[in-house]
Amino acid sequence: MPIPNPQSGETQDEFVSRCIEAIYDEYGEKKSAAICYNKFRENMNTESKVLSRIKKFREEELKGINLNQDGSVNLEEPCWKNYRQYGTKIVDGREVPNCVGPIEGVD
Repeated sequence: MPIPNPQSGETQDEFVSRCIEAIYDEYGEKKSAAICYNKFRENMNTESKVLSRIKKFREEELKGINLNQDGSVNLEEPCWKNYRQYGTKIVDGREVPNCVGPIEGVD
């Protein structure tokens, strides 16, 4: 029987219990537990890498934009120092300034 994959939102205990039950006859208790815990950890590492890439991409999209603590755009000064607004763009479904730079010699 194939080793199951963790489902979205499933805790480690929930997954390991379901996984052991699915492969117990083939591997026995100790080996099944080791396989299932390892499978859960591998899945978490993969999800962490994907989330890290998404965060890095989002940070790059928002580079140069002055955001308030609540995530809204600072309308008085929408761009960082040495960055200039060149139109707008859509990020996360909202329109934000398209700040380009850094521009040398501009304050």
